[in-house]
Amino acid sequence: MSALTSTLRSSRAARAAFALFSLMILVALLAPVLASDLPLAVRLEGKTYWLPCVTRPVELLGRDQQSLETVAEWQVKTPIAHGPAQSLFTLENAPPTPPPWAPQRNLPLGSDEISRDVLARIIHGARTSLFIAVLTVALALLIGVILGGLAGLLGGWVDAVISRLIEIVTALPGVLVLIAVLATVRVQSLTFLAFVIALLRWPDVARLMRSEVHRLKRADFILLSRTWGATPFHLVRTHLLPNAAAPLLLSAVSMLASTLLLESALSFLGLGVAAPTASWGDLLAEAHRTLVVPGAWWLAVFPGLMLAATVLCAHVFGEAAQRTFDGRS
Repeated sequence: MSALTSTLRSSRAARAAFALFSLMILVALLAPVLASDLPLAVRLEGKTYWLPCVTRPVELLGRDQQSLETVAEWQVKTPIAHGPAQSLFTLENAPPTPPPWAPQRNLPLGSDEISRDVLARIIHGARTSLFIAVLTVALALLIGVILGGLAGLLGGWVDAVISRLIEIVTALPGVLVLIAVLATVRVQSLTFLAFVIALLRWPDVARLMRSEVHRLKRADFILLSRTWGATPFHLVRTHLLPNAAAPLLLSAVSMLASTLLLESALSFLGLGVAAPTASWGDLLAEAHRTLVVPGAWWLAVFPGLMLAATVLCAHVFGEAAQRTFDGRS
C-alpha cells in the first residue's frame, strides 16, 4: 500500500492514469446495472423484483424493458436499456447503424451487424477483459511469490528444482502453447482462460521474488530476526513480502497491460471466451468480419480506444512507479 501511495504522490499523470483505470474497473463491476435488457427493479403481477438485471429471475425469461412497459405496474430502467447480446431491430432496419443516426434509437455508439448495442457490448466487454487480466495477474502473483519465495528462502535442492522449472516454462513459446491448448480445449469459463494464461506468466514473478529474497535474507535485520528465533513464515510475512512489494507492483502492472493485449489477441483469433460473451478482442474480431457496411468504422474504433486507453493507463502508472522506486533506491 505504501508503494502505491508513493507512486500516486509522485506524478500527476500517475494519478490520472490510476483514476481512469479505477473508473474502468468500476464500470466493469457495474456492467449488469449499467447496461441490461432487464430493469433495475420492476413490479409485475403483484410481485416486486429487485435487481433482475443481476439475478435474472426465471419469471422474467424472454422479457425485456420495452415489453415490460405495457404489462408492468412500474419499473426502474437501467441507464442503457439494452443487453450485450440483445438484437434490437429486424433486417429491414439495415444494421449496422452508425452513431450519427443511432441516438434516435438510444444507441449513442451505434449498433453492430446483428443490431446489438455497441455501447452495451463495450461495457460488458470491459467486464470480461478486465476480469481475465486481473485474475491472471492475481494467479501469476500467487504462484510466483510462493515458488520464488521458497526457492530463495530454502535454497539447496528446492531452489534447483524450482529454478529448472522456471527455465522450462520460460523456454516454451507461450503464445503458441496458448493457441494449441485453447484450440484443443474450448474455453467455457473466464476462470479457465485466466488460469491457462497464468500458468505461462508466473515465472517472471517467481524469478523476481527469488532474487529479492536472495538479496534481503542477507540483510542485517533478517539475520537479527533469525537470531531472535523468528520462523520462516514470520520472516516472509513481516520482512520479505513488504520489502519486495515495490518490484512486485511493477511486475503486476506490466503483466496486466500485456495480459489485456494477449486476451484481446486470443479473442480476435476466436480462441478466447465463447459466444455470446462479449470482450474487447471479440468486438474487434466482429468488426473485422463485418461485411454488411464496409465503412462501419465505429465497430472497431470504440472498442479499440477502450483497449488502448486501458493499456496506456497501465504503462503510464508503471513508468511513474519505476521512477519513484528508482529515486527511493
